Amino acid sequence: MIYVDNNGEEGGKPAESVEERLPLDINICLGFGSNIGQTDENLLQAIRLINGGLSGDYISAVSTVYLSSPVENTSQPYFLNFVAILRLRHWLKTDDTDYASLCVDVLSFLKDIEKNMGRKEETKRYMPRIIDIDMLFVYDNAKKEYVTLDLPELKLPHTEIFKRKFVLKPLLDLAYNFKKPFDEENVKKALNKLDNSNSGASQKICYYGKFDKKITQILR
Repeated sequence: MIYVDNNGEEGGKPAESVEERLPLDINICLGFGSNIGQTDENLLQAIRLINGGLSGDYISAVSTVYLSSPVENTSQPYFLNFVAILRLRHWLKTDDTDYASLCVDVLSFLKDIEKNMGRKEETKRYMPRIIDIDMLFVYDNAKKEYVTLDLPELKLPHTEIFKRKFVLKPLLDLAYNFKKPFDEENVKKALNKLDNSNSGASQKICYYGKFDKKITQILR
């Protein structure tokens, strides 16, 4: 991924003319989780690696950190979870109208971070993990619309958002920034629905504010 600065220079070379390029400004909502090892440090390290691995892009907002019980496979440690917004600012060619390649590149970047932090290949779902980073949804700030993708490796928005309390609870912290369907009203409705159900998605969650200041310091 290449970031073009305000002077129109791309890696020290003149960029294409404005007529041939379009500005891209998107927010990618990411969900983070960890329940192996030093879970607080795992989450902090993931943020450091994301901010250090992208040029011109940055995490612009982070929810509160929550301690949540596992779903499905309940015989494992509790998770620390939070949600963050990754802002990408790039330039696209005028004929490049879909975001599939860009989003897949971001997904690959996140998977590399997981691997480098020690996450192993999993043969079963809902297993313990050092770090888990999910792309939840992507919002185009210019077009004011959500990006929809249905690829084998990536579906956007994430199909499980409204079924996961450990996603919805931190998402509510940032939902005042979002449009429907991920606005504050819809997130609250989904949380209330899960509270009234007996499904595994309605797990116990408590506020874990001890590390909020550390996260804030990294983002400065």
